[in-house]
Amino acid sequence: MKISFKKQLINPELPCHMDGYADRISYEQHDDLEINSLLIESNEIILIHVLDLILIEKQFGEKVKSILSEKFSISKENIIIEATHTHSGPKVSTMFYPEITPSQDYLQLLLDRIVKNTEFCLNHKTEARAYYGICEINGYYCNRNDRSFPFNNKGYILQFRNHSNDPLVSLINIACHPTVLAKDNLFISSDYIGELREEYFNLNQTPAIIINGECGDVSTRFTRKGDDFEETHRIGKGIARVLSEVKDFKEITMENLSISSFTLNIDKTIDPTVHLYEFDDIRFVTIPGEIVYNLGQLIRSQDGKPAFILAYANEYNGYAVDKEQYGKYFESSITNYPYGRADELVGGVLNLIKSKS
Repeated sequence: MKISFKKQLINPELPCHMDGYADRISYEQHDDLEINSLLIESNEIILIHVLDLILIEKQFGEKVKSILSEKFSISKENIIIEATHTHSGPKVSTMFYPEITPSQDYLQLLLDRIVKNTEFCLNHKTEARAYYGICEINGYYCNRNDRSFPFNNKGYILQFRNHSNDPLVSLINIACHPTVLAKDNLFISSDYIGELREEYFNLNQTPAIIINGECGDVSTRFTRKGDDFEETHRIGKGIARVLSEVKDFKEITMENLSISSFTLNIDKTIDPTVHLYEFDDIRFVTIPGEIVYNLGQLIRSQDGKPAFILAYANEYNGYAVDKEQYGKYFESSITNYPYGRADELVGGVLNLIKSKS
């Protein structure tokens, strides 16, 4: 197996409109926004681009995939474009406040960075081995509808090392909304995500790519001690320290990759697609938007095989809410899924998994 990693800044020109909560205009930036890109090559290539944005609109995701496919001869299904879901980034979507359009110059900057990172990764592949570790992250976030409700408190680490056993990069899957900063924040920021990456690197001398999973109903609402940058600092660095305490890594095999997908046809304009990336000892599942804990656990509990849930990937369809919770909480108000249809989407994932066993 070979891998490569590249990160770049994707800071916007100021002032700019912001995405998340409500329309705001930012005149200042608190911390850098990044694109972190990972290429994994086994029998096939998988290319993951993770951007500090609130979401990936379908039109933009498809445009990116078309350009990369044409320029680098990579199949579109082998490309994942994902957002960290910060609510303090520049406007990139028309889903909320469609009368305010994103900056075309900024969207072009994102596209240029994605192309450059792809080119770098293709030209700088190195032999690597994969190691998997897991931990519990307690006290920093919980279910945001009721703190007594279940949520995924696990942190999953997929660490790639060279043949001298030196870590190259860690792909980290957690589940917590990046909404520490309140709706009155006017600074561009990655929220706690950037603090987590920075502290993880300081502690391990290893870059980290943060993937948000089933955090649709999970946040710091009941656990945060403030809604400012002191709190993003506390939470981000605290989570990084917990992740850095993981020492019990197990080597896993990722030599054989198979890719499959399922599309749920809701109507003529809404057809969310999930992808399954099945390796020997681990699987990745992309979710085209947000997903709540109950549905995420159905994916993770299928068998003993580790699963990474890559939410906010390729397109955005709002919250995927299970039938049991549908209509009871906020998440049901921002969704493209009628009652029961999100369960069908996850059922499609489960069928894909069963077909591989």
